[in-house]
Amino acid sequence: MEGTAQAMGAIGKSRIHGTWGRLGRGGVVLASLAGSALWATACQAPAIVRTARTLPEGAVDVSVSLYHTRLSFHAPTRDGAEVPLGSFELPNPVPDVIYAYGATDDFELGGRLSLGSGLLEVNVKYRYFESDAGTLHLALAPALGYRALGLVNGPVLTLPALATWDMSPQLALSGGPLVSYASYAVPASLEPDDADLSGDTLYAGAALGIQWRPGLGFHVMPSLELWRSLMRGGQLADTPAIHVTFLCLTLGWSSSTR
Repeated sequence: MEGTAQAMGAIGKSRIHGTWGRLGRGGVVLASLAGSALWATACQAPAIVRTARTLPEGAVDVSVSLYHTRLSFHAPTRDGAEVPLGSFELPNPVPDVIYAYGATDDFELGGRLSLGSGLLEVNVKYRYFESDAGTLHLALAPALGYRALGLVNGPVLTLPALATWDMSPQLALSGGPLVSYASYAVPASLEPDDADLSGDTLYAGAALGIQWRPGLGFHVMPSLELWRSLMRGGQLADTPAIHVTFLCLTLGWSSSTR
């Protein structure tokens, strides 16, 4: 993923330079920062890959998640005119591995290993509402992770608010809003010619998916997740807002069939 993202960042810079090179030195500087912003954002991971439903006490769930990332810039305005920028596609061929354990009937402990995005994460899920019929579930699923890649490393905090509606014993509609905060530093070995990607980024977004449970504890959930950067600090503070689209497929098995 690191090599792919670096290549994509170089391509992104080339394309953006081609668009903004005609706008003078300010446009070229901003183009370099924008290409670097693409590199940093390309290695984000989707936040909502499970439902608001919680495991019974003592049960476990093991899942893998595959996703495809699409990145695009919010078109900036230069000299009174919008400057269109290209979009970029990045599949993640290495699945995330997700583990969850039911500490109580309404509280889970878990973790995620995302080799493709360099992320190691611990998370919890607290279901604070379940309807009397057991078909509507609401939960919060805060996560704390650390991302370590070639040019960036630092903590990532994510807070999804999950809602799941069981349309039938086999099908459930799940999704909700989320916020995510990433703070990246660069290693001391950074070369002068390397892009400085240090800084903070705040994202907001939402996701929607449909989970199918065919039986024997197995589950499959395709989902769509949309993010937008709201605030960027540090070296990337002047780059345009970035839109991120994740197409996800999560497959897993639970020791509970509830």
